[in-house]
Amino acid sequence: MTSAAARVTAAAAAVTLAAALVTAAGVGGLEGCDSDKPTSPSAVVTPPSPPPPPPEPYARPPYVLLSETGLFVDPASRTVSPEAVAFEPTYRLWSDGAEKRRWFRLPPGTKIDTADMDHWIFPVGTKLWKEFSLGGVRLETRLVERYGLGPDDYWMGAFVWNAEQTDALLVPDGQNDIAGTPHDAPSQEKCGACHRGDVGRVLGLSALQLSRAADPNKIGPTIDDLAARNLLTVPPLALAAGSAAPYGIPGDPVTVAALGYLHANCGHCHNENGTAWPDTQMVLRSVTADHDVATDAVYASVVGRKVQYWRGGPSAIMNRVSPGDPAASAIVARMMTRGSDDAMPPIATEEIDPVGLTAVSAWITSLGGAGGAGGATGAAPTTAR
Repeated sequence: MTSAAARVTAAAAAVTLAAALVTAAGVGGLEGCDSDKPTSPSAVVTPPSPPPPPPEPYARPPYVLLSETGLFVDPASRTVSPEAVAFEPTYRLWSDGAEKRRWFRLPPGTKIDTADMDHWIFPVGTKLWKEFSLGGVRLETRLVERYGLGPDDYWMGAFVWNAEQTDALLVPDGQNDIAGTPHDAPSQEKCGACHRGDVGRVLGLSALQLSRAADPNKIGPTIDDLAARNLLTVPPLALAAGSAAPYGIPGDPVTVAALGYLHANCGHCHNENGTAWPDTQMVLRSVTADHDVATDAVYASVVGRKVQYWRGGPSAIMNRVSPGDPAASAIVARMMTRGSDDAMPPIATEEIDPVGLTAVSAWITSLGGAGGAGGATGAAPTTAR
C-alpha cells in the first residue's frame, strides 16, 4: 500500500470511531466520558423543595398596630403583601354603605380542611383581614387569626386608622363614629357574637360564598380556583350539566337575591351554632346541600311560621314571613327598624339597607298567597319549633 492510500485509510477509521462515540453519547453517554455532561443550564434538573411543615400552635399575638400583622410588605406605602390574597364573597354584608376590601393568607404548605363543605376549618397561622372605608378614607381594618387548635384560639380585633392614614391602632373596646362618620368598630368581645356562628370562626370565605362562575366584576378566586391550586383537602363537586358553579342557593333570581342576603347578613347568628339560636330557632343560613327552595331549611323555617318570642312590634305582626305580604312579615319589620332592641341585625349597622330590604320584600311578594318562589309551595302558618 502506498503512503497516500495509508493516510486515506487512517482518516476513514478516525471518522468511523468519531461517529461511534457520537452515537454512544446520544444513547446515554459513555461512563467517564465528557460527552454525558450537561451542555446547558436547562439540562440541570433540580428537584422541588418540600413544603415547609405547618406551623405549630403559638401564643396569642400581642398586636398593637395593624402594621405588625403582616398585611403590608411595606407599611410606609401600605403596599399589601403578595401573600395576602384578595377575595370577595358572592353575597355581601351590609355595613351602612362602607366600602370593603378583604384578604386571606394561608401558611405555606397548608390547606383548608373542607371535609365538611359548609364549615371550613382553617390551618393554624391563617389570617384574614377586612378593611372598611368611606369616600376613599380608611376607617378600620379587622383581623381574624387562628393561633391554636382550641375552639377559642382565634385572635379577633379591629384597628382604627390614624388621621394621617399611615397605620391603624388596635381598639380593644371598639370605637364609635370613626373620623366623624357614623361607622363604628366593634370591641374584641363583640367580634365573637357573629364569628361563633361557624365552627371555623370565618365568615365570607366559604364554599357557598365562593361558588360562582368566573366574574370579572368579582375580586379574587372562586372555589374551583382554590381547588386548582391544591388548597382544599376535599375538592368541590364536579359541575352538573348546565351549572355554572358546584354549589348555590336554589330558586329564581328573586329568590336567590333574598336568600343570599339573609345568608350573608343574618345566617351567622340564625343557625344552630349561632348566638341567636337559644332565643329563636330560626334558620337563615343556606347550605351547600340546598337544591329545592320548598324543602330547604331556610324556607321551612320562615315561610308561614309564627314568631316565637318577638311580640310583633306596634303592628302586632305574628308571622316571620307572610307569603305575598311584606308588611305583615316580621323579617321585613325588623329589617326596617333601627335604634331599638327590635332592630335586625342588632349590631354593626345603624342604617337601613335599601337594597337588601327591596330584595327580601320582592321575594316575599313573589310568594303570593300560595307561596312558591322558584317553584316552592307555601305552607300554612304554624307555630315555629
